[in-house]
Amino acid sequence: MKKIGLIAMTLSLIPLLFGTPVGAKKEVNFFLALYDGLRPEYYQDLNRAFNEANPDIDLKVIPVDWNALHDKLVVAIAGGRPPDLSVIGTRWLLEFLDIGVVEPIEKHLSKELIDNIEPGAMEARINNVLYALPVAAGPRFLYYRSDIFKEHGIAGPPDTFEEMLTYAQKINDPPNFYGVGMSGKKYVELTEFAYYLLGNDGYFFEINPDGSYGKCRVNDEAGVGALTFMNDLVNKYKVTQSGVTAYTRDEVQDLFVSGKLGTILIGAYTDVILKQRGVTFKWDYGLIPRFAGKDRHPLMITDSIMMFEASKNKEAAAKFLEFFYQDEWRLGFDKHVGFPPVLKSVGKMPYFQAPIYKVMVNSMSGAKGWPLIPQWAECNDIIWDAIGATFLGQKTPKEALDEAAARIDEIREE
Repeated sequence: MKKIGLIAMTLSLIPLLFGTPVGAKKEVNFFLALYDGLRPEYYQDLNRAFNEANPDIDLKVIPVDWNALHDKLVVAIAGGRPPDLSVIGTRWLLEFLDIGVVEPIEKHLSKELIDNIEPGAMEARINNVLYALPVAAGPRFLYYRSDIFKEHGIAGPPDTFEEMLTYAQKINDPPNFYGVGMSGKKYVELTEFAYYLLGNDGYFFEINPDGSYGKCRVNDEAGVGALTFMNDLVNKYKVTQSGVTAYTRDEVQDLFVSGKLGTILIGAYTDVILKQRGVTFKWDYGLIPRFAGKDRHPLMITDSIMMFEASKNKEAAAKFLEFFYQDEWRLGFDKHVGFPPVLKSVGKMPYFQAPIYKVMVNSMSGAKGWPLIPQWAECNDIIWDAIGATFLGQKTPKEALDEAAARIDEIREE
């Protein structure tokens, strides 16, 4: 990738990021993404417990903000000092395969562990090779203020985006309360647009007969319709919080948790945050809406743990994964982050029979994931720029997405 090559030229003399080995111990550095709800005590206890059980290994769990993780990995790779292991968005995998830094992970792990993974979570299996181990997987869905809905005579969650708008208009009371949350600030994920795009029977690329991705199609009728509706929520009907281009996904979540939003489209981790912060209002869940007359296609997202080919301690790194994927530690992790378990054994536990997990199961039907292409991180940024330009009134949805699609096709041909 050009981005990595350019950084490599300037960082060739950078010192070791992680220092030198301590005594005879084998160092294992693990970049752990900071999921919402994941408390420091959990990963600090995990780090300590593994090192105590394996005195010949010096594990360092290095927490990294999700929004900074991709760029931090790019810099580490370019400097020739990637970690041994890192959480990645599975959609980044082809980018890293393209530059030859991935160590196929399956050959380092026990059959017992691999057989205990839910097959649907193994998005990182390509051509029958599992390149990275699933760490989190789950569909997105809708949260709504059931108490506010009830006050306004609204029986339940909206089935369509058109219904969501109608409900939002009924409960909207700015500046104290807004009908629906909307993120408009560039973020490592493009989830906001994906909800509306998929719900309009759209997708990011044409799908060729052999299953490969063709030209970018975000500027087709489905894509333009999705962005037009989003823009209308913001600028025509004004049922979102003001200044949406200043809000990331996390900041919109904070608005809901603080009691200022009626509806939000987000993941299971928000349930964890609501309970951790002890909110006093009532909320409930629903499926991600669809547009009237369209099929429902919730967004399914998976994250994985990747081992780097440059790791000098692959056996020790694999030993940590075997430790981390014991039921005890995976149960704690899944409780913190709120996603359904990737381990079959953990999924059978009583904790995961709660109503929210039943909604997740229902959300699996028709779900779609991110495109697995090497240039996805760049495509993500380009589409975000189009969304921002639309919200700010600089371009129409059609103009913004036409330019985005053309640019995406260009970079995929480079």
